[in-house]
Amino acid sequence: MRELHTIFIHATATQPDWMANRPAEDKVNEIRRWHTDRGFNDIGYNFLIDRDGTIAEGRPIEHVPAAQKGHNVGSVAVSLIGGFGGEQDDLFSEHYTDAQERALRQLIARLKAEYPSIKKVRGHNEVSSKSCPCFMVAPWLKNKIVEKPKPKKTIAASKTIQASTITKIAGVSTPLVGTIGGLEWPQLLILAGLAVVILVATGMIDIERIRKWNKGDR
Repeated sequence: MRELHTIFIHATATQPDWMANRPAEDKVNEIRRWHTDRGFNDIGYNFLIDRDGTIAEGRPIEHVPAAQKGHNVGSVAVSLIGGFGGEQDDLFSEHYTDAQERALRQLIARLKAEYPSIKKVRGHNEVSSKSCPCFMVAPWLKNKIVEKPKPKKTIAASKTIQASTITKIAGVSTPLVGTIGGLEWPQLLILAGLAVVILVATGMIDIERIRKWNKGDR
């Protein structure tokens, strides 16, 4: 048996409904035909995982795969059926099923148990300019979801007033306060001044007590 040290994850780059309702064996044979037509002596992958989680054998594991150029020796090539049109930093769930994820994790654990010399699990995109397998393997292994960058908030969207402050002022000066969100600072200062006047008028601020405080009479 050859010495193994790395598992490489691949994608077949097929549509989700490719050969739907056909057994995994038929799909393996079709991919084998593609590869032999390109001059390979067999299918390039050692294992393939179908949409329903079926793990199918491809090229015998005793044979070096033909999957990641320059990194085939000492490797096991595992391909997920799917991944059409994907990018290298997509999420696993964008292209593959829950059944495939469970099966892939089980297969990795099984291979590591059977071949303790396997220390690394990598994606094809780590050693090639290709997007395959259309997700980043390292964070996926750690069960970390890597979200794609979200659009930054606009300046206007960031100029908001705490809801609690708006509620307190609006409760006293309902006739004066309509829509506050999005006001500029000069308008907010004027609004704050009006609020103080209203609070004084309604007796919420005791002017006499403030004067005594300033004189030191506490």
